[in-house]
Amino acid sequence: MTPDITKITSQQFHDWIVSIVNGDIFTSRERLIALLAEGATHEALEDEFREFFNGYYVLALELEEYEESILGIIKGSGAFAHLKHRVSAVEAQRKSSPLGREARRMGLSLHDDPVPGIKVGELPSNEFRRLMQTLGNWQIFVSRERLVKLMETKESIEIVDRLRAEFYEFFVCYLELELFLENYDYDPDDGLELRPEFIEELEREEEYIRSGGKMYTLEEVAEELGIELKCMN
Repeated sequence: MTPDITKITSQQFHDWIVSIVNGDIFTSRERLIALLAEGATHEALEDEFREFFNGYYVLALELEEYEESILGIIKGSGAFAHLKHRVSAVEAQRKSSPLGREARRMGLSLHDDPVPGIKVGELPSNEFRRLMQTLGNWQIFVSRERLVKLMETKESIEIVDRLRAEFYEFFVCYLELELFLENYDYDPDDGLELRPEFIEELEREEEYIRSGGKMYTLEEVAEELGIELKCMN
């Protein structure tokens, strides 16, 4: 069942927001901005973007669970007409399905979803740097700072209402970021070296198969779930 954010108490909502605004994407963004300011190398920016993207992935997992509930609030209240317009723009431009967006974050693509046209790993250094600047200055980070300030303010009915309103703004900023990244093909695990302990685990699994054990491929799992996968790289 999709969680209903309207049934969360003010304290539960506050505690949940704390975990959101302290996500890894926000600390990574600060490092990314610092690297850009000091003219860091392409390799340094690539390494930090991997951390940024992983933080975005975690944020998306947390927020998408509440999407239906939050959009119901935004669309059902005249007070959020300005946000409703932005949501409509996102929904009109989306090309991927919810499962397709989840697959994209893992460097995969569903068969019926379009493949992103821009491969991040093939961008020239100057274009990659511009992409980092665009992401680092995304409106979601401004909204996050406003959320933090509201959370540090003495609680009152007015503050609780403003906090919720700002969070809906934050959520729409997240939808716009998600839409922007829909055009980019990126696998955060691409090019990473395998750790020795992971290699040992693979060797144990290989021995398990040789001795008669059964493992399931990603394709078999996808077939069981009725999902057709295709590689984006």
